[in-house]
Order: sequence, then structure tokens, then C-alpha cells
Amino acid sequence: MGKVTSGSSGDTAVLVEEPQPNDPRNLSERPEWKLACRVAASKGLSKSDLLPKFLQYVCEQQLLGNAHEITEQRIGTQIFNRAPDYNPGEDNIVRSYARLLRKRLDEYFEGEGRDEPIRIVIPRGGYVPVFQQEPAIESQAPPSSLGDSLAPIQLSAKLPDTAEIPKPVAAARRVSTGFALAIGLVAGVLLTWTVRFAVHKMQDTKVLGPAHPIWAQLFQPNRNMLIVPSDSGLGVLQNITGHLVTLEEYASGTYLTDTKPVPMLSVGNMNDLRQQRYTSVVSLNITNTLTQLPEFTPSRTQIRYARSITAEDLKRSNVILLGSVHTNPWVALFEKNLNFKFEYTSEVDQSYVLNDHPLGTEQQRYSNGIGGTTNRTYGAIDYLPSLDGKGHVLIIQGLNMAATQAAADILSNAAEMKPVLKQALLPDGSLKSFEFLVETSSIGANDPGGHIIATRFYQ
Repeated sequence: MGKVTSGSSGDTAVLVEEPQPNDPRNLSERPEWKLACRVAASKGLSKSDLLPKFLQYVCEQQLLGNAHEITEQRIGTQIFNRAPDYNPGEDNIVRSYARLLRKRLDEYFEGEGRDEPIRIVIPRGGYVPVFQQEPAIESQAPPSSLGDSLAPIQLSAKLPDTAEIPKPVAAARRVSTGFALAIGLVAGVLLTWTVRFAVHKMQDTKVLGPAHPIWAQLFQPNRNMLIVPSDSGLGVLQNITGHLVTLEEYASGTYLTDTKPVPMLSVGNMNDLRQQRYTSVVSLNITNTLTQLPEFTPSRTQIRYARSITAEDLKRSNVILLGSVHTNPWVALFEKNLNFKFEYTSEVDQSYVLNDHPLGTEQQRYSNGIGGTTNRTYGAIDYLPSLDGKGHVLIIQGLNMAATQAAADILSNAAEMKPVLKQALLPDGSLKSFEFLVETSSIGANDPGGHIIATRFYQ
């Protein structure tokens, strides 16, 4: 099912291999292909010569198991008659038509295709279509505030093997030995949600009781919850190229097309980093643990890959962001409200935490390996108001995987959480906004345990 590798940093990574592609002869009988043809013939697309071809091309390649070939370069040559060596950085025709196609798809599924049992989504940042099963909505379920574009994932609290989790994109190819070493820098796994690995890893995890007031306010029956795991592929890409991707570049997807070739990577491996969906084992474990909470609301919760969401999605829901700005740029939307800011440089492992306003004996800067301890590192928990001010956001982040895991572990540590919750609790049972900094020591990608070294509370 998966291949376990170990990178040069000692981090363990799992590459999840997809099932074999479907027989091309059966394509015409696939409900997804029939849907693609109906959408292509709809009023919103049929007026254009190129939009139907664009949609059918990417859908066909996806269904045939050729998702790795759905690149901006290939679409430009196959659909828009561009020369094989044309520069997508100078010619943005594919991106322009992709934006229009996403708009037409939304209009179709909100209008004449509102009763379709399957929905086609082309996440921003790429061109690989995702076929989402529309879940049955029970009459007593509260209406979704996220709209049709954020249909909640139906998850069981025990996550059986048949949990209905949509598989993002298609077949992942085996990577070369050199590339496997490269991804070892940020140890990632495909966000294909083969849950067996996570369940096995977390089977002894207990309910995170000490943080109960936090879970009660995040998982609400009348507001959607969005869980966003880290984009570890982005971290690898930044480490290899030395270019730190801004939130603007990430949201627009320009970093995927403007990245210059790297001598140590072939074009195929670079395209893997751009297209495949990698997340860390830590993010996978934390997500699985969250689904086991008594407060977890399956009908209101969706797990979305960081590249496929927008600021508008974050604005209209409660949110849990896993990872720092290095692997989850959406954290940048909340940094102005944080005292402990995670800073990164173009040099691997030269990251640090900046303490904007040190108190008492606190340091202004906490770096990896300070004080002669080469494996010391830092994580943080941030509990803040949502972008619309009507909900809550929880950020679980760290300078590396071990630090992120240490921060998450603090939430289940009764002794550590008791003073935090006591100080944050308001008379009406709600919580003040707060953040705390965690120090731990990393052994490979593992965390032997951390402790809180600084806190901040806000009205």
C-alpha cells in the first residue's frame, strides 16, 4: 500500500501508492466521465470552443490515471496550440482559462447541475480535477454556511476503512532515490488519506480531555469546521529552491509556474512536487486524533488540502491550521495578532521564533539548537478569533515536525493545560484568545515531550 523511506535528516516519510489506473476502454461508462460530458455541453461552457476541451482533457487524463501529466505546459500545447517549448511564465493563457473554468463549474453546480450526485472541482494551485461525492443531507442537519463549494466530509468518529474521504487527484508515481532523499528534508506523505496508516499510528491515542473547552468551541453544531493539514511538498520546494513562498504567491498559484528548474531535480520530479499532495505524518496523526474527539461533528467538518482552499473558505468557518507559514501559508492571515512569530530563511534548519514583546526573562529570539543543544526546537498553540469574528481558529505549529507534534501533545497534557485553561476561561464559559510557546527536543522527526515556556492571553 505504501513505501516507507528515511531521509537524510532521519525523518520518516511514507509515499502512498494509488490503485492502478482504470482500463481506458471503460472510460465511456464511468459516471465521472459522463458528468464531465454533461458539464461540457452545458450552457455555461458550450458557448466557448476551448472551455469544454479544457475540462474534458483534464478529466480524461485524471480518470485514466495520468494526473501527473496534467501540467500547465501540457495543457497549453494540447488545448491552446502553444509550442512545446513555450514559457507559461510569460504566457498565462492556461491560468486565465482555468479561473474562468472554475467559475463556470461553480455556476453549473449551483444552477442546472445542482442535483448532480458528483461534483467536479479543480482546486486552485493546480489543474487536476477532483470528483467529489455530494453527501446526503439529512432534514434535521443545520444548513451549511460554507455553501456548495465546501460540502462536509462524512467521517466516522472511529474512522473505519470505508470512511468517505474524497481522494485528491490521481496516481502518484514512484520517486527516484535522489528525490526520496530530498523529500526526507520535510518528510511528507501524499494527502490521499489512506487512513489505515494513521489509525495504526494513533490506535492508542486517548481523547484530548484537558482541552475540552477548546474543542467545544471549535466543533459547533451550527458552524462548519475546516481542518487544513500542512503542505509538506511546499516546504520541500522552498528548501530545494531557496525561495520562500509568500501567501500571495501561494493563493494565486504563481509559485508553481514561476519556480526555476533546480539542477539536482529532473523536470519530472519537480513536477511531482508541484502537483502531488504531500502532508506530514504528524499532520495526518493530529487530524486522525481530532476525529476521535467526543465533540467532533462529522456533518459539519471538512478536511481540505491547503492548496485547495481560499481566504473566503477560512472566513466562513471555524478552522484548525496544522503547520507554520513554511508549510501552511494561510497562517500568515493571523500573524498580525500573534506575539510569537515563526520566521524562516532560505537556509534549511535556520528557522527561529521571534518574540515581539519579551516579558521577564524571556528571550527575543528562540532558534533551533540554541544554548549548545543541537536538537532543541519550538512549537506553539494559537487560539484566535476567526477572520469574520464569529468563530474560532486554532493553529498548531512548529519549526519542524517534532515541534508541531510537541505542541499538539501539550493539548492532551492535563498538568500543562490546567493553568492555561484556568487563566483563559471567562465567566460565561467561553475562552479568551491566547497563545503559548512550547520547547522540546527533536530526535529525528520524533518529539520526546515538551513544556510551555511562555504564554500570552488577550481579551
